Amino acid sequence: MRKVKDLFRNFREATILLIFIVFCIIMTFSSPYFLTWSNLSSTIVGMCCNALLAIGMTVVLASGGIDLSVGSTMAMSGAVTGVLAIKCDVNIWIAAALGILAALCIGLVNGIICSKTNIAPMICTLGTMSIGAGLALVLTTGTSISMMSVPSSYSVLGKGTIGSIPIIIIIALVFAVVFGFLLRKSSVMRRAYYVGSNEQAADFSGINIFRVKMGVYILSGVLAGIAGIITTSRFAVASPTAGDGAEMTAISAAVIGGASVTGGSGTILGTMLGLLLLTFINNALVLLNVDVYWQEFINGCILLVAVLIDYFSRRKN
Repeated sequence: MRKVKDLFRNFREATILLIFIVFCIIMTFSSPYFLTWSNLSSTIVGMCCNALLAIGMTVVLASGGIDLSVGSTMAMSGAVTGVLAIKCDVNIWIAAALGILAALCIGLVNGIICSKTNIAPMICTLGTMSIGAGLALVLTTGTSISMMSVPSSYSVLGKGTIGSIPIIIIIALVFAVVFGFLLRKSSVMRRAYYVGSNEQAADFSGINIFRVKMGVYILSGVLAGIAGIITTSRFAVASPTAGDGAEMTAISAAVIGGASVTGGSGTILGTMLGLLLLTFINNALVLLNVDVYWQEFINGCILLVAVLIDYFSRRKN
């Protein structure tokens, strides 16, 4: 019994997994549609793009930063791809590469400002969030661009399957496994934790703070860009509002999973479990016919509770 208690005390992931299992059991009796294959598969597919954003957010939070621009960067990447491919007749794969490059530039700007100035990351990325959202609206003139005419090979990213498994799930899983491993084992990636835990001590120990911060924000931007490409592939449309609210989902998933808003902690496994819990809670609210306005309220409460748990646990330690 003591070992079980120690497991849940030391590993946030175990607690989240237990909560998720209990939640699924309750929902199985609450709705006959919850455990159906169509509901489970569509829900998991729907969280895959948010998974990429949440992975980048976890690394940024671990370094002591925050990136509010991921949602608008995702929309901007899709907008760049759609405009180049449809209106400028650029090869779709070149257009997608340029969309990701544009997202990288947003991450680059975030990295330079956050590492070279004393401006709070929240303020900096709030500004680039508006820039990304504005560019997406300007490029698309505020309307969605249909991408039905692009080569069918492009739609494989968002709609294709390998056997019965959607490729989009495989992509998200690969990114989660790779970055989960790197954060645990790679000395380069683990520097994000050192910087987030104590930036001054990390500087004294010889860690290049500038490179670390540049790296995490560029990574976050690139992952948001890839998410934007996959979104246009899945829905065959480049929407300027595709990433609305996605940054809050990414932050919520990371914090629920054990990442701290003050830096120095967080795991990809915890973030993925947090995102899984959040996604299925939203799915449950839909199945139970809860008013859409209450859904936003409940999501906000979940994030607030997660932040308070993190605060009090750190204060106790």
